[in-house]
Amino acid sequence: MLLGACAHGSLQRDVTDVDDLLRPRAGVVVPSRNAEGVVAAEDSVKQLLEQPLSPESAVRIALMAHPALRATYAELGLARAEVVQAALLANPVLALERFSAGRFQEFGIAQSFIDLLSQPMRRRLAESQLASARLRVAGDVFQHVTEVREALVHAVATAQARDVSERAHAAAAASAVAATALYEAGNLQELNLVGERAAASEFLGGALDARGQSEAAREQLVRTLGVATTGAALALPERLPDLPAQDPALDSLLVLAARNRLDLAASLQDINAAGRAVGLTQRFRLLPDGSLTYAGEGKDGGPFESGLGLVVPLPLFDRGQGRLLRAESTLRAAVARQEALLLAMRADVRAAHALLSAARARFEEYRARVVPLRRRVTEETQLQYNAMAISVFGLLQARQGELSAAHGYIEALSDYWKARIQLERAVGTSLP
Repeated sequence: MLLGACAHGSLQRDVTDVDDLLRPRAGVVVPSRNAEGVVAAEDSVKQLLEQPLSPESAVRIALMAHPALRATYAELGLARAEVVQAALLANPVLALERFSAGRFQEFGIAQSFIDLLSQPMRRRLAESQLASARLRVAGDVFQHVTEVREALVHAVATAQARDVSERAHAAAAASAVAATALYEAGNLQELNLVGERAAASEFLGGALDARGQSEAAREQLVRTLGVATTGAALALPERLPDLPAQDPALDSLLVLAARNRLDLAASLQDINAAGRAVGLTQRFRLLPDGSLTYAGEGKDGGPFESGLGLVVPLPLFDRGQGRLLRAESTLRAAVARQEALLLAMRADVRAAHALLSAARARFEEYRARVVPLRRRVTEETQLQYNAMAISVFGLLQARQGELSAAHGYIEALSDYWKARIQLERAVGTSLP
């Protein structure tokens, strides 16, 4: 019972350690959990859902509500169980034989002394593996944090695109109604009327597609939040935020990644654990098992004769060659994986930074030139159409160009924030 209570208290410290690793990286107030990985303040999820979601509130909702995160935290219990098991000694073995004349004629008890000698090293090995597990759990939770932010960006962007498509369809439908009236009055050719109606149908198709994309994005956001509600019930921000004044420099991002990537820190702990495993194997390679015994034997009606004994395997054939080779190979593999991860980390940061820079440049181009110019084209085309200088097809083409520019603007802004989230994922922490 004492060991069980200690294990539960240690598991609470493990959960707290994971929360402490997550707080400076998530960029939000991380709620505290109990040893089972459950957040106490579950009632605040409803309050947060009643307000328009922000990146911060969405992350808090997911951290408090998502059952998959509780499953992730439960992995700490598996690693802690190995530490608890490593601290325990093997149970002694009691043998009672030849029961006759109301008593046992032979008895024996054996206890492994190798288990006792190796216990400190086994415990340190299990603690190294637990440290790695804490880092990996925190890393998995941080990955989910970035997924929530990305899902929110996608949901808001598709909602904006849906609004643009619906406004474009409404304008096209109104134009088709006006064209019908002109045609019935004899002031419009049938060809122009058919063109207006075809354009209205095309805009309707675009609006329906945008509606489906928006509804699907909302449901994807519900999935990442882990809440029992529908996408339609979510209150989203009206628009994506503007770009920050500037982005971090590449050199500073590489330094930040080396300091904050939890998978990189976990790989170093894997090397530490593998090294301890090699030391444990080398120490006991010739004597992997051995027991001290105490046995007694009595004859019918006579006293027991008892004494100490020793049982050890003779290392004639198996001298631990396979166990040592396995441990050393595991260590070499851990070192190689850490080196590969370091190279991949640097490449990931450089690639994400390149995408972020390109996304910023593309958005600035849309904001400064493409959208204003397309709006000006539509205005000038409308004036010429009113003066009957061009046909309705020229006006429709101008409207389609302006709609395409509006969609491109939203897409460019969405791509920037998605690239920034991808960069945060590569760096291992939230960017200021």
